[in-house]
Amino acid sequence: MGEVSEILERVRSGDRVALSKLITMMEKDVDFRKEVIGKIYGCPVKGKIICFTGPPGVGKSTLIDHVISLLVERGKKVGVILVDPRSPYTGGAILGDRIRMQRHATNPNVFIRSISCADNPEGISRSVKDILKILALAGMNYIIVETVGTGQIAVEVSYICHTTVLVLMPNMGDDIQMMKAGIIESADIYVINKCDINGADLTEAYLRDNVEPRNGWKPPIVRTIGYNRATVIPLLDKIEEHLSMENPMYVDKIRGLLRTMFLDHVDDLAIEFLNGNESFDAYVKKVAECQCDYYSAVENLYEIFKKEVLCNDKED
Repeated sequence: MGEVSEILERVRSGDRVALSKLITMMEKDVDFRKEVIGKIYGCPVKGKIICFTGPPGVGKSTLIDHVISLLVERGKKVGVILVDPRSPYTGGAILGDRIRMQRHATNPNVFIRSISCADNPEGISRSVKDILKILALAGMNYIIVETVGTGQIAVEVSYICHTTVLVLMPNMGDDIQMMKAGIIESADIYVINKCDINGADLTEAYLRDNVEPRNGWKPPIVRTIGYNRATVIPLLDKIEEHLSMENPMYVDKIRGLLRTMFLDHVDDLAIEFLNGNESFDAYVKKVAECQCDYYSAVENLYEIFKKEVLCNDKED
């Protein structure tokens, strides 16, 4: 406990080395991460969280690079979490997004960290959700999260942030994608990047036809050109405008996320408890060998454990 308290105090005082060390330890050791969260849970933090999401190759990293520069020029401290895809074969990651933002590495007001999406290929790992609290505790005014390239079902990103920015580009079949439920419905700001190529007008038209106002906010559509920094200024202005709103849904979003994280941990504990149990191992083998379907296996296990619990209660 003493080690956790000491490193947390160093993080609060602005020690970047301690911040890096703490994040590394939280990534590697789940028990340590639990201890840290137990220490800081309920502590007031003021960092504003902005998530950039969207398909691969649309230019999210380039836009974030400009947003970092603009925020720093306005005197803000910025923490950046870049969620990198991990190879299912080697476990490695290229960390390409971090390479693009290398010019900010020595800025004392910017902290950039690449994190693998190891336990959630749809974009946001469980460790990221906890690490966001640490960055806010470190005094970051803004925390930017870039997800891996996401599809329509990756809506969880909208639960961990104050503002969700969905980045698209022309000629990606977006007219069809926008008809689908999911991330399109959860964004607060839409960006058409690389709008200097043909097709931007059509993409914007489809967006305008499908975007609906939510809680008094009509999600704006911003056109940007990645290599032109001036086009990113209106995007940051819209982000600031959205962040300044009193959004009653945000509290509900956070409560929903906390409930999801609680249930995720219950699942983990259930698996940990069941591993090594004879009945569980037997049904795992039966399902794998097609001797029993997984629905029946779960129901049979439930009945077995329910009887065991009732027997234990009677003995007590």
